[in-house]
Amino acid sequence: MSKRRNTKGVWIRITAIGLIVVFIGGYIMQSFFSLATMRKNKTADNEQVTHVNIPFKAQGVVNIYEGHPGGALLYTGNIEIADNDTKRAQGLMYRDTLASDQGMLFIFPKEEMQSFWMKNTRISLDIIYINSEGKIVSIAKNAKPYDETSRPSLEPAQYVLELPGGTSDALGLGKGNVVSWVEADQ
Repeated sequence: MSKRRNTKGVWIRITAIGLIVVFIGGYIMQSFFSLATMRKNKTADNEQVTHVNIPFKAQGVVNIYEGHPGGALLYTGNIEIADNDTKRAQGLMYRDTLASDQGMLFIFPKEEMQSFWMKNTRISLDIIYINSEGKIVSIAKNAKPYDETSRPSLEPAQYVLELPGGTSDALGLGKGNVVSWVEADQ
């Protein structure tokens, strides 16, 4: 009888230890998956906390021509101008909309390889890289919202024009087209 009681006690201890291991393992797995989900949703959570829609404010007009400034006019629209580090860093982040005749022109101090990403950008964009002579050198088409993938220019650029995603294809814009702009009197 005593041997049977000992065997029963051993099985109770084994069962209790097994349950403890299962509960601890479940807690660790739950913590792991919660942490993974938090990391995955970090951008979206930050976005909800900082959600602000910045309205468009026209600061100039941009024109895109086929081949040269006297060529066929392919596009005209209003632009905001990002001509300093703060404005270039902000770009079109936190915008809910961008009309088909609106965009942002980034002006850099010198011509060099440029690269853009879509961090905190809610709308799809065409990123048009322009050299110091005003010619389009490459276009990153339909950049996806919130995508942090780097989209580099294929050649050195001094200017970058962002337009709503799909504009380049809709208008047949491409390498060699010429971009000019006039800033509005402030």
